Amino acid sequence: MEPPNLQAITSAVAPVVMVSAAGLIVMGVQTKNLHLADRIRTLASEYRSLTGEPRDPRREPLRRQLEQLARRIRLSQWALEFLYISIVCFVTTSLILASSAWVGGPGLLVLVALLFLIGVAFFLIALLVEYMEMRLALSTIAIEIASTLADGDRSGFDT
Repeated sequence: MEPPNLQAITSAVAPVVMVSAAGLIVMGVQTKNLHLADRIRTLASEYRSLTGEPRDPRREPLRRQLEQLARRIRLSQWALEFLYISIVCFVTTSLILASSAWVGGPGLLVLVALLFLIGVAFFLIALLVEYMEMRLALSTIAIEIASTLADGDRSGFDT
C-alpha cells in the first residue's frame, strides 16, 4: 500500500496530462488566430483600396469573405477562452489533489471530480467550436474560388 502523500501526488498527475493536451491545442488555435487576423487585415486593405470604384466586381466577394473571417476569428476566440477555462480547472484539480494529504475531508473527492469534469466539458466545447470554425473555413475558400473563376463553378466547395 502506498503512503497517502505519494498517492495524492500520483493522483495529481492525471490532470497535468489534460493541461498539456489543452496547451498544445491553445498554441495551434492562437497561431491560426494570427493568420486569420493577418488575412482580415490584407482583405480589408484590398477592400479599402477599391473605395473609389463602388461597382468593382471584387468588392462583394471581399465583403463576404471579411464577414466569414470575422465569424471564424470570433469562434476561434471562444474556443481559446474555453480552453483556458479548462486549463484553470485542471490546474486547480491538481493543486487540490496534491494538497489532499494535508487538507482532507469527504467533500474533497466530490470537488475534485466536479472540477475535473467541468474542465473536460470546457475542453470538449472548445473542440466543438473549433470544428464549427473549420467547417466555416470552407465557405471562405468557396467565395474566393467562385469570384476567381469566370463561370463561378463552386462544385466540390459548397458547404
